[in-house]
Amino acid sequence: MISEQRLNSPPTHQFLNWLKLYKYHILGWAVFLFYEIIIVGLYTGTFASIGTYVFHYLINITIFYVHALLVLKRGLASPKHVFWKMPLFMLLEIATYLLVLYLAYAVLNKNFHIIRALQPKFDKAFFLGGIFRAVYFIIFGTGYYFLITFISERKKTEILEQQRLKNLIQLEKSENAFLRAQIQPHLLFNTLDFIYQNAKENSPLAAETIVALSGMMRYAADSSHREDFITLGDEIEQVENLINLHQLRSNHNLQIQLSYENEINAAKIIPMILITLVENIFKHGALGDMTRHANITIYKDGNHLVIETINATKNKGFKDKRPGTGLENIRKRLAYTYGEDYTMEHYFNDNEHFNVKITINIGKV
Repeated sequence: MISEQRLNSPPTHQFLNWLKLYKYHILGWAVFLFYEIIIVGLYTGTFASIGTYVFHYLINITIFYVHALLVLKRGLASPKHVFWKMPLFMLLEIATYLLVLYLAYAVLNKNFHIIRALQPKFDKAFFLGGIFRAVYFIIFGTGYYFLITFISERKKTEILEQQRLKNLIQLEKSENAFLRAQIQPHLLFNTLDFIYQNAKENSPLAAETIVALSGMMRYAADSSHREDFITLGDEIEQVENLINLHQLRSNHNLQIQLSYENEINAAKIIPMILITLVENIFKHGALGDMTRHANITIYKDGNHLVIETINATKNKGFKDKRPGTGLENIRKRLAYTYGEDYTMEHYFNDNEHFNVKITINIGKV
């Protein structure tokens, strides 16, 4: 879009934009040419023709930019080869400079005399003078290259510093948000503790419910801030709180059983895996039927930790649905953490009972 606007803009605007873009270059060359042509000419008392000035300074300015923007950029690109590339490139520059001068004098000036009135001599002085002017502008070009490189690197440093400051500000905001997130649950837990202290004598059932709820909320708040490993015993404790909470709500009529071996309590696992499975049972399971129990079984098989759940479903059409967000979240987190060292399967073994089986190789944890 920008290039199209430039192409469609009036020539006057294009020229003004060009002047604005290269104003420092134009100003620098204007000062330099004023010195070399006017000041030196007044000092020596001699001036050359306009054609001589135009021709020579076109070549000199060209070698300046070619050396600064092309030769040095290519020659210094590979530090291993700089010792032979730079001398070779400079010799080629000087040779090209002399060749252009020679062809101009031998062909162009011979026929049109726009450089000098008389044909110059191609002698030692001609070539030494050409070499001197070439090296002269190569040195200026080298200084310009390192100047623009320094400015470019300084801009990059400034940008990185600004980005670093932005990151520090963002980090500070995140830390403040984290502290606020810690303070808010802290106030909630203190409030729940106050309610518990006042309810435990007059309403033991309500007090027990508050204890179970408080423990689960504290565990969920702590687990939401980390993705490292916890002991399975901590997760089992919160699952027991969850089951107890639902049993209190249902007057202990829910048919659900948690079975595990004591030796697995010390096993390491990422948080919120087991508790999400149990929440899924309470969400979709038919737990009020005395003839259909839900079972959560946890055990070790060699180096593998096995978690199995089975429950009857409330909705007959549940088996035709895709896995819910809870199971999909578990699968993604297991894949991210364990890679190839886990398996997860879920299926119906009849028309009503939904099974989930997770196997994790904890020998590598």
